[in-house]
Amino acid sequence: METRFRCPCCGYRTLEAPGALALCPVCWWEDDGQEDSDAAEVRLTVNGALSLDEAREHYARCGAAHPRFLPYVRKPQTTEL
Repeated sequence: METRFRCPCCGYRTLEAPGALALCPVCWWEDDGQEDSDAAEVRLTVNGALSLDEAREHYARCGAAHPRFLPYVRKPQTTEL
């Protein structure tokens, strides 16, 4: 079984490696290595003007890192819990 890492936005185990700029298929956050310690910071990188804190709030409300990503996300699989 392949080891998966938790997405820093939604918390599901969807990532092959942490901080590898991979898109999470559950919330559509691109993991740029941002963690809890700097979650309020807007890095203006792959996630644009979206901080990790904002993405988490969006995910809690609508199920995606931003509402515009809703067409691309999917529900988590049981192996990703």
